[in-house]
Amino acid sequence: MTTRSNLGVDRILSRYSLLLKNQADMFVGDKVLPTATVNHPRGKYYSVTPGFGYASPGYGLLRNSGAAFSRMTTDVTQVDSFDLKEYGIEAPVDDIDREFAGSDALDLRQAATQIAWNSAMIERERDFASLLFSTGTFTDYNAALSGSDQWNHGDANPINQADDAAESIRQNTGQPRSEISLLVGAGAWQALRKCQGLTDFYKYTQAGATHLTEDVVAKALGIKNIIVGNAVGNTATEPGSSMADIWDPDMALFYVSVPNPKPLAPHGLGATFTMAGRQAGRVERYREEPREEIVLVSWLEDRVVTTPSSGFLFTDVLA
Repeated sequence: MTTRSNLGVDRILSRYSLLLKNQADMFVGDKVLPTATVNHPRGKYYSVTPGFGYASPGYGLLRNSGAAFSRMTTDVTQVDSFDLKEYGIEAPVDDIDREFAGSDALDLRQAATQIAWNSAMIERERDFASLLFSTGTFTDYNAALSGSDQWNHGDANPINQADDAAESIRQNTGQPRSEISLLVGAGAWQALRKCQGLTDFYKYTQAGATHLTEDVVAKALGIKNIIVGNAVGNTATEPGSSMADIWDPDMALFYVSVPNPKPLAPHGLGATFTMAGRQAGRVERYREEPREEIVLVSWLEDRVVTTPSSGFLFTDVLA
């Protein structure tokens, strides 16, 4: 039986993992469901009906002499919000391999940390994509495109989809269009940035433009910004290799997100709940006799869409 002894949290490798943040706009799940730090492994948030008071149902404010003020009815309920789970992956470092690599100025512990980190980030991104690009998550807030509405059709105009999503979000949450972001995969983005309905929008200010930048497209759509999921992952069983986009090119999500949301407050679309004092991607080392050291990269978190009405998902955006 393998003997394992815990060497504890490796603070140096934990700090090193912070340097392994992915290239800009590569992994984007944490941007859509930003971190909310909590002090307990599970908890609730409060839902107040009707709608946190941004709309009045017409009670009226006038108090007649001798009468009482109008009193509105609120329904405050606790909603299951998060249940933290531990996620992680291990990478082995053989003692002899480490010694030989060290003589060649290669630190196998750092290499193992990087491999484990990147593998874990790919799996996390897949989890985010499964949650956010799902009609089950946005049961009442989704629509399928067809024909000339699809973004790689010559007559497509994505401003129409931005209009529909913005109006749905405004009516349900009170959030203005200027606070809406768009999440797309790399495939949908390639079609969106070349869509004639948008390039025509700038044909007089950017002569000859055949494709547009993220900032320019966001401005044309009248929204806050665009986030492109560029991450790819291997879909084949090891040792095979078949690289594919993690974010489905046939889907696009318009949504509202709140940076660093508070656990007991509205979160925009949702949050990634994580334990206070626990670094995301913490690195630990274990000893497995007779000849191996294990590098473990782990997270303690839960990713939750708390307010699906803060988003609107379009499917079949490409023909």
